[in-house]
Amino acid sequence: MLRALELDDSEDLGPADQLRVAAQAAAPVHQVAALLRGEGQLWADQSDEALLAQGQAGAQAGAQMAQQGLPRLEGLTEAFATPGTRMLDVGTGVATIAVSYAEQFPALTVVGIDVLPRVLALAAQTVAASTVGDRVTLRQQDVNTLDEPNTYAFAWMPAPFVPEQALREGVRRVVDALVPGGWLMLGHGKFRGVPVEDAVSRFKTIAYGGTALDDGQAQQFLRDAQLLEVMTVPTPPGSPAVTLGRKASPG
Repeated sequence: MLRALELDDSEDLGPADQLRVAAQAAAPVHQVAALLRGEGQLWADQSDEALLAQGQAGAQAGAQMAQQGLPRLEGLTEAFATPGTRMLDVGTGVATIAVSYAEQFPALTVVGIDVLPRVLALAAQTVAASTVGDRVTLRQQDVNTLDEPNTYAFAWMPAPFVPEQALREGVRRVVDALVPGGWLMLGHGKFRGVPVEDAVSRFKTIAYGGTALDDGQAQQFLRDAQLLEVMTVPTPPGSPAVTLGRKASPG
């Protein structure tokens, strides 16, 4: 099972990484079990255990950004070191990613939005248990109602959890909310031309109620939103694919 999840190289991991790998392995097991019971056809119907396990898999998001993302993204290193800089976490779930970024970047304030009250209740527990609760704000909000022009230096948006029509409008709203020169990171599936693996990826996205995008489709999404410097970057095994684009600066 670990090999199928690309997590088999885990014997020499430290305790924190062991928890991350365990969570990445546990999440699909909980999700499949729910489907076999006739439950959990949509992300909102998953058990608390599945939601928390899936969230825990994102606990290293901030560290991964610091190590692999910032060197590629012009202006973001300076922005993340500037007090008052804001990040938007769309579909924050149990807020593990929001907390991870706030912990990694002490000058950063993170706003996490989600439409699901039950998920936000779990998110509040995650934030309360952290040391960065004063810099993580949670809101029950649909991304399609977002109206905060020129507010965020960086935004994260997970396509597998957002229906296609909502994703298109949501991307437009998020781009408007970015400061000039800000970056949008769109998470999406990895489709590598292996029929069974690609079918499983699409099935999981359907179960989440979201949008299945390959690299080219994700890039086109961001270009359609008038973003520049669009690129899909390598991600670690077991992590989603990510495509990024930058909002134009004046002049």
